[in-house]
Amino acid sequence: MIKSILIRLNNKPTYISLLTLFIVTLIYFGLSMYITSLAYKTIINSPEDNPKQYGLEFEEIEFVSADSSGLILRGWWIPAKSTNAIIYLHGIDGHRAGHTEVLASFQKMGYSVLTFDLRGHGVSDPSTVGLGVKEVPDVIGAINFLQQEKNIKQVALYGVSYGAVLSILAASEDDRIKGIFIDSPYNKLTDLISSEVPKRTPIPSFVANLLSKGINLSSIILQGINLESIKPAESIKNLNYPVLMVHCMDDERIPIYHSDEINKNSPQDTLYHKFENCKGHSESWKVHETYYLGFAETYFQRIFN
Repeated sequence: MIKSILIRLNNKPTYISLLTLFIVTLIYFGLSMYITSLAYKTIINSPEDNPKQYGLEFEEIEFVSADSSGLILRGWWIPAKSTNAIIYLHGIDGHRAGHTEVLASFQKMGYSVLTFDLRGHGVSDPSTVGLGVKEVPDVIGAINFLQQEKNIKQVALYGVSYGAVLSILAASEDDRIKGIFIDSPYNKLTDLISSEVPKRTPIPSFVANLLSKGINLSSIILQGINLESIKPAESIKNLNYPVLMVHCMDDERIPIYHSDEINKNSPQDTLYHKFENCKGHSESWKVHETYYLGFAETYFQRIFN
């Protein structure tokens, strides 16, 4: 038996094949780990304007995330007379001022607004990207702040892109949330690896696509996040109120089929509107402002009454 093993070990083609396989596997997972470590780093962009430019009074605020991280999150409180408030959740690498013009319109509708930088973004405490999973406590911390410090009775979420997915995940966990207005959410994050990784790393899209399985495994090992377990279309089943969802038909960053899949499981009476000719990802509010804000006003009146 020992002699047989030695003969096999000395079999040069078999040895070379095994060595080649080992080296290829090592490169595959090594590169996957490297890409993942880069992709989870946030790209810090700070607000360039503030609500005052839209004629709004506001207050600089901060609060603590509801998990054990102790992260301090910073933002703006834009008050109105109503005890109903809307919390804005921005996109990845975004910040609290991403949709200030829209938030100003919400305030003019009579709603107080809280907009803040998610963990690792803007001027909130540094952190890696949480892909919506780790940011849920940020949203819960925001609601705690509103109830304890601002005497707010009812809360709705307005989330865009990354923030739209976070809105779904947070609403499925916290029943204090009375409604969500979501703009351009994704459903299958793994479908976006080949397009998103090149934006955050020097790796071209075709390489990222080849490494998708390794990137997911690396995500689990390095961050404790399974990309395949993030399923907004499943999470939205937990909601017992209608949702307002919009998406641009010409969105190339997050194709509209993501929202189509989420809509299949959306609660009864959900309003899902597809905008045409938006000229960019989550840009419908600029091109179709009247309809966009009209849908929002009708929806918020419905859920808060």
